[in-house]
Amino acid sequence: MKMQQLEYIIAIAQAGSITAAAKNLYQAQPNISIALKELETEIGMQIFWRTPNGMILTPEGEEFLVRAKDIVESMHGLEADYTNRVEEGITLRISAVRSAYIAGVLGDWVNELDKDDKLSLRFYETNTNKAIDDVNSGKSDIGIIRIPESQYDVYIEQMSSRRFFIRPLISFMMQPVMSTEHPLADREEVSLADLENYPEIVHADDEMKSFERNYIDCECEAKNLKRIYVQDNGSKMIFLQKITDSYMWAAPGSGNMPKGKSAITSVKCSDAVMRTVDIMICKKSSENNRPVKVCMDYLSERCANLAGTIPFPENIAKDVVIPQELDN
Repeated sequence: MKMQQLEYIIAIAQAGSITAAAKNLYQAQPNISIALKELETEIGMQIFWRTPNGMILTPEGEEFLVRAKDIVESMHGLEADYTNRVEEGITLRISAVRSAYIAGVLGDWVNELDKDDKLSLRFYETNTNKAIDDVNSGKSDIGIIRIPESQYDVYIEQMSSRRFFIRPLISFMMQPVMSTEHPLADREEVSLADLENYPEIVHADDEMKSFERNYIDCECEAKNLKRIYVQDNGSKMIFLQKITDSYMWAAPGSGNMPKGKSAITSVKCSDAVMRTVDIMICKKSSENNRPVKVCMDYLSERCANLAGTIPFPENIAKDVVIPQELDN
């Protein structure tokens, strides 16, 4: 039995199919199928039923999944505590939603560190659910997630059940980002109707599809039939520069590419009325860890004055303290 096989089982259970699991793990589908078959043969037990609607856990498989998750999370925790340690320096791993402002502020933080300090920083661009899983498993020390304000209470309950420390980072309305050569780039404000005839760059992430209207206006029906799905953030920016009449939705601070030909800018959208919040999370046990605390404090201070952000609504506290009973 190998750790990778257990990780495959978890991925299949989460995705509902081997095909989707392979896509999420950036693995070839046959590799995962073979690994699953070998594991089932080794333990003499069927973990999944193969159905026309996907992979469904057998009763024995459900019990196996629980134990597999415990093992994988424990191993990630051990790796986090005992590998890649930097003596008298900073070791930090961050999983964050894809957003240019996050990388920009982290870059500023690194520049301000003592040049004599040793540094090991691992930065993973991912989605909200994966960032939560990374922090929960110990793969990352800090997670930065993005949710519609309407989902805030749901996520706070979920985070509290996992003994997370939560600090809201910024609150904003999503903005269209485009090339300065775009026909709408000189407008002070645009509407969804203005945008519908132009290609939209969309991140190829199933999680985002369910939220995309909630990030803008859940009552507005999407009419844009021109969409380009892209997997990584760097390629999205290149597409925006090359396809000069395209655009994408982003947080404030994403339209700050160098000035000149094919520079990137952002404009306000009158139909973007749904508030979005980016939130920092870490394990409750890590909130006083020096590198974690220093980094979170810096991000919080710098992002508070980020252009385009708006004050947090009253129902969102600056810091959410885990209920005392969860620590018992």
